Amino acid sequence: MTERHDYEERKVTRFANLAYGGIKILDVSCKFKNPNYNPQTKSAIFALWHGWQYGLLGVPSRNDLHLLISPSLDGEIIARVTEKLGFSTVRGSMKRDGSKALRELLKVLKSDKAIAYTVDGPKGPICKVKEGVIKIAQMSQKPIIPLVPTVNWKIEINSWDKYKIPFPFATVKNLYGEPIYVPKKLSDKEVEEYRLNLENELFRLQQETLLSS
Repeated sequence: MTERHDYEERKVTRFANLAYGGIKILDVSCKFKNPNYNPQTKSAIFALWHGWQYGLLGVPSRNDLHLLISPSLDGEIIARVTEKLGFSTVRGSMKRDGSKALRELLKVLKSDKAIAYTVDGPKGPICKVKEGVIKIAQMSQKPIIPLVPTVNWKIEINSWDKYKIPFPFATVKNLYGEPIYVPKKLSDKEVEEYRLNLENELFRLQQETLLSS
């Protein structure tokens, strides 16, 4: 058992160091712009697509930004990289243990910190908002901030989410939508309406990035 644990620890450390090195190059070489970021937005839910997570590198005050990361072995690698980059992490899975993960996210928001939430994760379908983010906003009474980044040079991985990675020295621009406030009491129909509103706002921001690129 100890040998297996030691092997897994070495594996995690090795891959985390490699991944951190690559992402750190992007972090220091890319130019990040936030033309319409509101500095007053301290405690909120930044909502973005799973394949567009590179934009999080450009969000100001990353120490106050918490990311939900799976408790799996792969998640451990991601968590270590994320924390070395200066973000905070919440370990959990909305799919495997949704109630526990939800409690942890609500605790973060209650302490006036922010979370980033991939609204079509963890496995898609791509660019389809799931209602979990609406539930979090409803229970926390914190606003949802739609976030769509754009980058002039990137590669796109052939994965379910078409994961995008900027080239070094690229320019990344984050566009933020208007805050979406979700009432505490909603019918199922109203939850669906808010879900669609968020989805449409993310699509609108995507069109705006295309027009401005």
